[in-house]
Amino acid sequence: MASCRMALLLGLLLLVVASPAIADDDSGIYYQLALMWPGAYCEQTSAGCCKPTTGVSPARDFYITGFTVLNATTDAAVTGCSNKVPYDPNLNQYWSNIRCPSNNGQSSWKNAWKKAGACSGLSEKDYFETALSFRSRINPLVRLKAKGIEPDFGLYGLKAITKVFKSGINATPVIQCSKGPFDKYMLFQLYFCAAGNGTFIDCPAPQQYTCSKEILFHPFKKWMLKQQLNQDDDPFQLPGVAMDN
Repeated sequence: MASCRMALLLGLLLLVVASPAIADDDSGIYYQLALMWPGAYCEQTSAGCCKPTTGVSPARDFYITGFTVLNATTDAAVTGCSNKVPYDPNLNQYWSNIRCPSNNGQSSWKNAWKKAGACSGLSEKDYFETALSFRSRINPLVRLKAKGIEPDFGLYGLKAITKVFKSGINATPVIQCSKGPFDKYMLFQLYFCAAGNGTFIDCPAPQQYTCSKEILFHPFKKWMLKQQLNQDDDPFQLPGVAMDN
């Protein structure tokens, strides 16, 4: 029974209108995954960004900022189911907290579990690992760069960005923008939805955000993180990914 439940809940991501995937799914819920681009966050926050105190370097990629359970009938968030202490898997690279002052991310993970994870139908371990798995399946930066959309201060069309994911995972992301340099709107967060059975869908009740037809994709550089690094420490050196200064 547990394995059936796990299979039913596998694969969540975010975005679009009422989908046949939900109609065919009897779990009564769907999921929304929020992914933040750290370059935009560092640019817009007055406090700046700080390297986490965990000793594990954040990835140069989109970070998870939320993994929410929603009622498939009302589209309302399902919250407040438990106050258990969260399981602590390896969240440091892709669910990283770069807010200042430097912190270890524990409070944000605990809040995520208390607010949404306890209502997900998953164990603490499976909740966090499923969110990370979904982020990996979306693989947002790799997909965007493969289509020539890179964090290089360039302006890119909203339609071109949504097309990348529609053609890749057959779901349209909700795009949240924020104001950046030269008063231009920039890419801040992407939201993806998935039915309880793991099928990617357009979010049934997407929130509306203000963006321009073309938006800035702000770079994310090492100097944006305030904490001093060791001489040989390169927090953004991932397999196959080299980072400019």
